[in-house]
Amino acid sequence: MNFSLYLLYLAAAAATVASPGPGVLMTLMRSMQWGYRWSIWTVTGIATGVIVMAGISATGLSFLLAQSPLVYDWMRIIGACYMVWLGIKNWRVKTVSLGAALRQHSTVTAKKNKEEPAHPSPRSLWLESVALQMTNPMLIMFFISLFPQFIDPACDYTLQFVVLTLTFAALVMVIHSGYAIAVTYFRGFLNNPSISRLIYRAGGTIFILLALKVFFQVFF
Repeated sequence: MNFSLYLLYLAAAAATVASPGPGVLMTLMRSMQWGYRWSIWTVTGIATGVIVMAGISATGLSFLLAQSPLVYDWMRIIGACYMVWLGIKNWRVKTVSLGAALRQHSTVTAKKNKEEPAHPSPRSLWLESVALQMTNPMLIMFFISLFPQFIDPACDYTLQFVVLTLTFAALVMVIHSGYAIAVTYFRGFLNNPSISRLIYRAGGTIFILLALKVFFQVFF
């Protein structure tokens, strides 16, 4: 296991998980509706979806690493370009408070929410979140473009895959639980636009720095 690559992976994965997106909005919605006790099932479902999506990508990535180092390098370059795009996008995004995003999402789904039971079953919350991850574009692009950046061909692939996947799932549990607690107990936290700005720009900076490192490794 390449420890330096793992530390870089921690930074990139944390930035991806913390960035406001479908998974974060789902966690915020369920926390606002039913509190932390029920939203933890949503968080668990999102983390489970990560493992499922990682498993789907495992076979193809393993074959690529074994059969074509040149194609692997090109995949790294494409992934680095995607990271640059993500970084620029995060820096230029028109930030609003997470609370504003949550209220907008609530308006769109208000009619549906009125029809839901006051206390949904843990199973329904879990399945809903797993299904969300199957179509989450941020997660799909992460495993297609970014995940290969942190696989060292000189080390055991299976071990790296398991460690990186479980790390990502653990980050989902920790970060999303933090969001759920903030909504449940500190709702004023969501009304500060600087929170979103800090998350976006920190993530953007990390993505750009990682992309530069990849370009340097491939071309020099």
